[in-house]
Amino acid sequence: MIESFKYLAHHIHTCGEDSIRVISEEEDNYIDQLHTEYNHFLEETKHIFPHSKDWAFLVNWKDLSVDDLKEKWVEENRIGYEDERTKVTGVLEQYELIQGDDGHPRYHGYVVPKEGERVAVIGSARQLPLVGRSYIIIGVGREHAELGNVLEIHKIIPDS
Repeated sequence: MIESFKYLAHHIHTCGEDSIRVISEEEDNYIDQLHTEYNHFLEETKHIFPHSKDWAFLVNWKDLSVDDLKEKWVEENRIGYEDERTKVTGVLEQYELIQGDDGHPRYHGYVVPKEGERVAVIGSARQLPLVGRSYIIIGVGREHAELGNVLEIHKIIPDS
């Protein structure tokens, strides 16, 4: 089901809604058409899916029970340093891409809070945030070797 959804989302994004069609099961070569299109989709999108380290997580912890796997997922994705976390709400003023080593785009930019001085941020995301949009950012202050004092983004949420 997930593969079908990803196929449909990719197809709509690539070709537009008008190109959606149904291959009739009544056609003689139904299976061939279906398999050919799906195999083509897999080849075209292998660089997109999966977007995260989910597969590596599952491979690393495949021997755990489902309940233990859920607990491990929470443990590995929990934001540490609860006492050091900072929450900033403001408009993303600008950012520039910097070298990322995990396959996701990494960026350095500035957020201008409603009150206060602009804050330097650094983050990594599957989809880059939009400049000029307001976000709620939760992160931890870090000293970066090249960029100085930055707020390392752990979570960025559009502010409505």
